[in-house]
Amino acid sequence: MSKVKQITSSTMLDLWRPPKHAGDPIGCMTTTYTFSPGLFDEQCLARFLEIESEPDREDLAFLLERESRLGCVYAGVLVDYTQSGVEHSLRWDVLPVRIPNAKQHAKLSLLVWSRHIRIIVSSANLTESGYRFNHEVTGSVEITPEDSKPDMLKDALAFLNDLILFIPGEPHNLPEIRRARGFLSQIESQVKDWKVNKGRETVRQQLVFSLLPAGNSEKRSSLGGIAEYCYKRGRMPQKAQIASPFFDLDEDRSEVTASLCKLMARSCQRDLSFCLPADKRTADDEPPRLHAPKSLLKTPESYKGQVTVNILPEKDPDKNPRPWHAKMLSLSNESYSALMIGSSNFTRAGMGVGPVCNAEANLVTLVNIKEFGREKGLLESVWPEMVPVPDPDAAEWLGGRSEDEEEEQAVNAKLPSGFLSATYHAGDTRRITLRFDPHKLPDTWQIHATGYEETPLFSSIVWINNNSPEKIEIPWEPVQPPEKLLVQWEGKEVFMPMNVEDSHQLPPPPKLEQMTAEDILWILAATDPGAAFRAWAKKQQTSEIFDSDLDSAVPIDLDPLRRYNLENTFLYRIRYRARLFAQLRANLERPVWSKQALEWRLRGLIGVEVLAERLLNEFEHANGRIDENLLTLSDLLIMLNEVNYQGKKGALIEAEYNRIYKPFLKDLSKMLTVRVNGKKADLSKDLYRFWKRVVKQCQK
Repeated sequence: MSKVKQITSSTMLDLWRPPKHAGDPIGCMTTTYTFSPGLFDEQCLARFLEIESEPDREDLAFLLERESRLGCVYAGVLVDYTQSGVEHSLRWDVLPVRIPNAKQHAKLSLLVWSRHIRIIVSSANLTESGYRFNHEVTGSVEITPEDSKPDMLKDALAFLNDLILFIPGEPHNLPEIRRARGFLSQIESQVKDWKVNKGRETVRQQLVFSLLPAGNSEKRSSLGGIAEYCYKRGRMPQKAQIASPFFDLDEDRSEVTASLCKLMARSCQRDLSFCLPADKRTADDEPPRLHAPKSLLKTPESYKGQVTVNILPEKDPDKNPRPWHAKMLSLSNESYSALMIGSSNFTRAGMGVGPVCNAEANLVTLVNIKEFGREKGLLESVWPEMVPVPDPDAAEWLGGRSEDEEEEQAVNAKLPSGFLSATYHAGDTRRITLRFDPHKLPDTWQIHATGYEETPLFSSIVWINNNSPEKIEIPWEPVQPPEKLLVQWEGKEVFMPMNVEDSHQLPPPPKLEQMTAEDILWILAATDPGAAFRAWAKKQQTSEIFDSDLDSAVPIDLDPLRRYNLENTFLYRIRYRARLFAQLRANLERPVWSKQALEWRLRGLIGVEVLAERLLNEFEHANGRIDENLLTLSDLLIMLNEVNYQGKKGALIEAEYNRIYKPFLKDLSKMLTVRVNGKKADLSKDLYRFWKRVVKQCQK
């Protein structure tokens, strides 16, 4: 049975860690309504990628580990467009979802490793409140090569693909859309040969969603989804238990309650139990003040329903204040019990039973009730201890808290729908592409690029003077991209999401300029590059006040071993680099799980191309070692030419690998030859002839 539980911050974040034998990380896609990029970047992604550096204490090591590891994987966040204009690393995508008259409210995460896939369904947004302070509930589905759960994975992929259709702009032309679609398509290929576990299940699970029609799909309803799942397993449910922090602002009739009653058994009494948030009472004998509409109590009377009311806890078992944010719905009769947890509040939009329909994701767990069976008790244990309300009619019903309260706490203004997308193009010709819907723009507006200083980027006046185009490209002079784009209009301002065309073209952090060829080779050859990054970063941050030589009280000139340091000998240097080249070759021969990951190995932030460039610089600026440096370049090409890729099931096959690797090697050897020829006069003839033979082998 997959885990379903109330969560703490440590429990939720632990779900982002790979299980044993999960293999290499492939990518992750997650959805949220409100969003804290720092939490996602420094906590969730760090665990998913197994980054050991601490962002607060080892900022340089964390930056380098994150940048290098993100180049090999996909990472994207589908977030409601009102919350999407956040500062974030351009190594991962922010995908703004704009659903007509509704919200992207789902909290679903898809984490993919080479031998394991995890689907996380939760009530918690990707925020500090959701992960650290609120009372939330979550469930996870584990998918392995021995148990592929094809139906659940197919449903999750279909929902995410449909959600992508609500991203504004030119969906087929946006680079972030191509990356997202490519990642989901890669998962389908990855699990193609994974086995289906046909063993008998005592616990069954299914994903259910609320979503407006997208493409050729039909409208989906979370309430209808759990009801249909129950019908397939037995008779209609007789009992329902509901916990939700938000409700519709109904006065006389709760439409979502009526819809629930209609789905329950008709030949017997319907029992409904509402678990509601309440204001703290000043005395035990005072009637409770419930944050819910009284229509929850009155509507079931029309359907012969009996209602009981419980008060949700305000604190966790350790007596810490914890606002209730979990959403749960239980349906049962004498033969089964089903529990739905996820993002759906008990509202028409949340449950998908009205004309307005949010995007919601939920996990239903259904167990058959058997004598001496323990599964039903496990589902019931998810519910907290609650205080019953003996006389609900006498309670003070304060009315429902709308879901809009969650939005008001997160953002004060919405980005006008006329601003569709922004794309940053790195590389030699740096520019920013803006896309608009001219009919939905404010009359006057300005866009500023923020970073080290705020820079005016574009305005409605310039836009009109350029004949009001739907797309415009703006040159960007600084080497580093802007951190965020700020849109201002009619006295309001809000940030606009921006993604990058090709993350491989992004400039490296300035600190990387301090890396020597020896440092890069050492990191590329390491079995644990993260540890190598941390060791290198630690050396860069050593205090200049402390000198180990002076502190040892051993004068350098009097240390006899320093006169015969083997590290300064030619033979030692050649052997040392030969060992590193052998380890680098082994790393290049390891299975690679995507073309993106292979490109990153070769051309990434710290890749083979960067190593070759540093070695070439050493050759061009050699001080008496030009022949030795050319031998090192020759050894690099010999090693690269001898790479024999070792594919693996699910990874790139040898032919796919070579379609990228062989042209890379040819282009690299050509580039090196052009630069080496500039120093031909300083080289010995025999060594230069040897170099030409090495290059010729790489050109085959």
